[in-house]
Amino acid sequence: MLTQIELLKKYDLRIRGHLGQHLLMDPNTVRKIVDALDLQAGDRVLEIGPGLGAVTQEVLRRGFPLLAVETDKKFVEVLTRELLPEYPDRFKLIHEDVLKCDLTKLLCDNTRCLINPTPGVERGMKVIGNLPYYISTPILFHLIEHAEVFSSAVMMLQKEVAARLTARAGDEDYGRLSVTSRLYGDTEFLFDVSPKCFLPPPEVTSRVVRYVFRKDLKPGGEKFLLEIVRVAFSQRRKTLLSLLAHHFKPGLAREDLERVFKKLDFDPKARGETLSLEQFVSLAEALEEQKYRKAG
Repeated sequence: MLTQIELLKKYDLRIRGHLGQHLLMDPNTVRKIVDALDLQAGDRVLEIGPGLGAVTQEVLRRGFPLLAVETDKKFVEVLTRELLPEYPDRFKLIHEDVLKCDLTKLLCDNTRCLINPTPGVERGMKVIGNLPYYISTPILFHLIEHAEVFSSAVMMLQKEVAARLTARAGDEDYGRLSVTSRLYGDTEFLFDVSPKCFLPPPEVTSRVVRYVFRKDLKPGGEKFLLEIVRVAFSQRRKTLLSLLAHHFKPGLAREDLERVFKKLDFDPKARGETLSLEQFVSLAEALEEQKYRKAG
């Protein structure tokens, strides 16, 4: 397959940086990202936003099946003409918006047609992607919603978004994404990538992280906890007690919530960004117990 520069010239393509399109041009960084995925015999890869296929080619060259989801029609046309003929048995390309995909169904429907290098070895799919900055957070939440079908992910994000994944209670970057991502997995910072490695260069520094999904939790089983977390960060200037009182009205009175806070030794003036994951878990359990008591 031609290089990305050659493909841009051949197809007279213009990369639209204002739409979050920034092609990774540095081959050393590409190799480091794929190395970080720690591919083992039997692994399969989901790539989000392959662009012109720099990372895609590296994964396929190493002998691993890859399913790519790309929303840009021009990129899809190029990959279909240039890369698909080279790897007809190991490369599957879907022209779709990843945020509109039922990822669990997508993987079940499409990975059967990819040759498994080690028959009989089945593990969660590994994810790789240079996520568009302006929709990276929604994509991260979307992956978490389908956590049961993934084992790990290596993703390049805007540095500020990556900071939210590793932030702790009280940190400036701490928020809903911080709590939710920690509930379903562990994030590891790998390395930063200079804007000079992209075409066109973004105005921000990129950060590559590895996210390992936990296997002892399923997203559906934590629905009430996630509801509490969402409410807690919906309006940062308001206290957690006030937000919950409004959310549960008329099911739980403010007095009921105050009793829960007292039992947990929570400050009634506390805001969501001061609570750790463990405290959110305790709060959700206590609120559920209080709801059952009221219902009974």
